[in-house]
Amino acid sequence: MIRQLHVWVSVFVAPSLIFFAITGALQTFRVPDQKDASVLLQKLARVHRDDVFAVKPAKPKKPEAAKAEGPKKPETEKPKAKPSTEVAKWFFAITSIGIAITTLLGLWMALAYSRQKLVIWALLIAGAATPVIILAL
Repeated sequence: MIRQLHVWVSVFVAPSLIFFAITGALQTFRVPDQKDASVLLQKLARVHRDDVFAVKPAKPKKPEAAKAEGPKKPETEKPKAKPSTEVAKWFFAITSIGIAITTLLGLWMALAYSRQKLVIWALLIAGAATPVIILAL
């Protein structure tokens, strides 16, 4: 019974697990934060971070008077990341991809070896539809 419960719960949460693994890998390298990132990618990143399917609101512009009065700050470049930081980013991105792949393999096994294929399909569809419905409300 515990094994069957494990399969049912795993199939239900698999779509969300795959979603968070992929969007997490993209966020490791700040892909959704780039200026040329697609609107869809930005919205998916907001779901990952803020539980909202929307583009991040633009920062309010400073009034013209405030711009003229204050001295202009020199633009500084971001300090270069340490090599260990870059290695950690790649490690976590590869881990995210591994999570997505093993989850897909688990879904395949559940569908291939289960005698209750209708239940598995119903749980998979429910697991994919539930967050979409919740975010649409």
